[in-house]
Amino acid sequence: MIYNNIKIKKSTTFDSKRKIVAHATTESWKHIPHVTYTYEPDITNFYEEFKVLAEKMESNGNKISFNTLMLKVITEGLLSAHDLNSYIEYDHEKCQGTLHILDEINIATPWILPSGAHITPNIPNIGKMSLSDISDYIVDLSKRIENTNIDEIANKLASKFSEEKITVLEGKEKEEYYKTPENQRLTEKDFELGTITFSNVGSLYREQKGSFCLLEVIPPQVFALGLGSVQEKPGVFIADNGNKEIGIRKILPMCLAFDHRAVDFSSVIPFMKKLDSIFGDPSVIHQW
Repeated sequence: MIYNNIKIKKSTTFDSKRKIVAHATTESWKHIPHVTYTYEPDITNFYEEFKVLAEKMESNGNKISFNTLMLKVITEGLLSAHDLNSYIEYDHEKCQGTLHILDEINIATPWILPSGAHITPNIPNIGKMSLSDISDYIVDLSKRIENTNIDEIANKLASKFSEEKITVLEGKEKEEYYKTPENQRLTEKDFELGTITFSNVGSLYREQKGSFCLLEVIPPQVFALGLGSVQEKPGVFIADNGNKEIGIRKILPMCLAFDHRAVDFSSVIPFMKKLDSIFGDPSVIHQW
């Protein structure tokens, strides 16, 4: 070991949650030829419309976050770009592959726990949900996470690829935990059926000024998307008088990553065009 002569301050053995991340990301970079593209739409008018919508919903006793709205935007994009919501079967030795386009959109989205660890539960069949449905699901998901022994689920998931003996609940502790109905807590199913992965670093650190450049596509998925924070930058826009002007605009950097074995950039274009249309005419969000 090259660092044998440097004193170790602290050593932390990977727990099950970290093992899952390490395994999934290693499999990703080991097998998938990634293509990534940084998409930077001008969302100035869209963001103003979001504030109008949020105020309207709050007056009716409901709340809507920007992250929830973006989940709906991304879903609309995926409904226009079916190839991205799929999974791949590929045999490298035989050079044989099949792309399975899926009927359900299940967005896997990282969730930060109070401990700082993160999990990635799915929002199932989000393509059939209204904006209000998505908001309600997020609230319910939060409640179910509170009722969940995350280590129990993480240990079970990690046991599927780790040879190390995994500790799970036993005896009375197990009996008491599993008295909670499955619809009131998370189960393994909430983590296993994601069709794309969506990460939003902007929700963790709104003041950051960077953007994703690389992002893992988690096999057998073929597409992943990462959001930065909304940032103010100089940009060209069409003023009310119809003339082009330069001004301070709100830009939302996104990283779009795909598995090049499965799709080409042409499969991503319908997704971006749909988002461009939403950001260009944001009044549509009031119909969701």
